[in-house]
Amino acid sequence: MKKTFVLILLISLSLKSQVNFESGTVFQVLFKAEQENKVVMVDVYTDWCVWCVELDKLVYSKPEVYNYANQNLINYKIDAEKGEGLQFKEKYKVEGYPTILFLRPDGKEIDRIYGYYPAEEFLRLMQDYSHGRNTLADIKERLEKNPKDIEANYRYAEKLLSLNNIDESKNFFNKVISLDPGNKSGREDDAEYMLAELSDKDNIITNLEKFISSNPSSDRIKDAYLSLADKYNSVKGDLQNSEKLYNEILNKWGNDPAVKLAYGRFLNSQARSVGRDENASIADWQKGIELTEKALPYVKGSVSEAASYYWQSVFYFNLNDYNKASELIDKAIEIFDAKLYREHKEKIQKQLSSNN
Repeated sequence: MKKTFVLILLISLSLKSQVNFESGTVFQVLFKAEQENKVVMVDVYTDWCVWCVELDKLVYSKPEVYNYANQNLINYKIDAEKGEGLQFKEKYKVEGYPTILFLRPDGKEIDRIYGYYPAEEFLRLMQDYSHGRNTLADIKERLEKNPKDIEANYRYAEKLLSLNNIDESKNFFNKVISLDPGNKSGREDDAEYMLAELSDKDNIITNLEKFISSNPSSDRIKDAYLSLADKYNSVKGDLQNSEKLYNEILNKWGNDPAVKLAYGRFLNSQARSVGRDENASIADWQKGIELTEKALPYVKGSVSEAASYYWQSVFYFNLNDYNKASELIDKAIEIFDAKLYREHKEKIQKQLSSNN
């Protein structure tokens, strides 16, 4: 009896350790929201969207997120490319994934979250939008009342950026700097960082370095370091300086999940380059395995873990170790059932069959 009770308790706890998404139609979900007088959070996703899977694994799994969502919202997922999702996507003009809509029970949009945000930021946005705070309408109203409201100007710049209105967002970030030259509001350095991030590829590294040099105590300094390390790799192809910066970042913020994940993805990107190199040698494939092995502890629990296993599988396949390749691709598919991974699995199975 005691063991049965413990098992039931564990099952109950595991079921609660996630955001509870409603089943049924959009109409049924909105009707339930009306009955319970709650806002609806709609996650619009696709099967191929990597960041949608990352949202499930790294955000919805966090207690602070699922506790708030389950207690205060009606939560719903809809595939933008299937069934009712096709019409829903058109109605709400969803253009990228994931897009998280916050709707009133009558279906009117309150606001939306565009793309992936880490759990802490996602929770803040979820709380704000479910209470009508810092929505586009709320911010516009605040700016009409007080055009010099620093916080409203900063948040409006963020909104414009999320709508891909980059030039106008820059204007408002610059306005924040002019309104708060002493950073008393704590938004001047945020605006400076965002302007550095929005620089063109010829200037972004220089501008990020200037920001780091001028704002050593900023709460955006970690973000700036991570961005700079990424840009050394993605813009300049300078792996040496990128690796050097990541090591410096790990020394400063090595326990931060975002830092670990960024470094793991950096290692995966190097492995991917090896995997796509048609002239790669046996030594290169072995190096690729080493890179993904090094990446795995940093990406564990994220969809990038699947990428590590996939590239390992590719390298072992190239080295004619088909059994090991099969074992690894199964691990990748278990995490993220991607078409690319399925195709590679079929390739391995054909090779194993021909060998028997």
